[in-house]
Amino acid sequence: MKTTLFRIAAAAALCVASVASNAQSIKLWQVTSGLLELDKGFLTAMSGVGTKVKAPVTMHIIQHPRGLIVFDTGNNVAVSDNQCASYWGAGLCGAFNIQQSRDEVIDRQLQKLGFKTDDVKYVIYSHFHLDHAGNIKMFPKARHVVQNAELKNAWWPEKFQRAAFVLKDFDTTRDFDFLELSGDFDLFGDGSVVILDTKGHTQGHQSLMLKLPKTGYVILSGDAVYTAENEKGVVPGITWSANESMRSIDKLKMLRDTRNGQLWYSHEPAQYDEHKGKVFE
Repeated sequence: MKTTLFRIAAAAALCVASVASNAQSIKLWQVTSGLLELDKGFLTAMSGVGTKVKAPVTMHIIQHPRGLIVFDTGNNVAVSDNQCASYWGAGLCGAFNIQQSRDEVIDRQLQKLGFKTDDVKYVIYSHFHLDHAGNIKMFPKARHVVQNAELKNAWWPEKFQRAAFVLKDFDTTRDFDFLELSGDFDLFGDGSVVILDTKGHTQGHQSLMLKLPKTGYVILSGDAVYTAENEKGVVPGITWSANESMRSIDKLKMLRDTRNGQLWYSHEPAQYDEHKGKVFE
């Protein structure tokens, strides 16, 4: 009996030690896929309309014991170095005025940290708009984590949403390994990487909540929260449902506050400047 209890206790100790060890090795980097120069009204409805702003296109690289993760893949490599019109077309290039160098594309951002695209095990998408899923084709060996509603909408969007989905970004990916979700999902079952249903910007938008051993909780909002103004109550300018968008913002704020965490926006220049070049553990 004592031997059995000893073995159970030893196994439990090993399990706890393993979890602790895994937690200690999680690292997060925020990088950018260039800048979009766009009308501020796209980000903040009825506020700053007509004013041009330069917004970073944030992406995230997460080193995790269960596999390397990328959250959003940025603008397609084809629009780099002033080649936008040949891929996006004049209309989108005029609206968003992409400023992206080849070295800012996700494959090069991974290389700067010592990784290759083939090292990536999971690619998680906030949604499939042109500045978030542009380089999905760079990761044919990965598992792609997305809400089922987002896949359906990306392939057949409503007319008023079509412009922001570039079908060429994902037209040959139907046979990719998709993990299709319907709501919140704990990716590894340990609370370290939790996907959050934050519909509103699109029908299947999702955010990502990370639990880092030193930094604590970090919530990557995606386009659920473009900027600090949205957090303070200004409705996002581009949205499928304003009501759902505001509900999702409230959800993210509640999760941040109850966990004493941080909420990271998708297109906020000042916040990105605070994060660039740093590793969060």
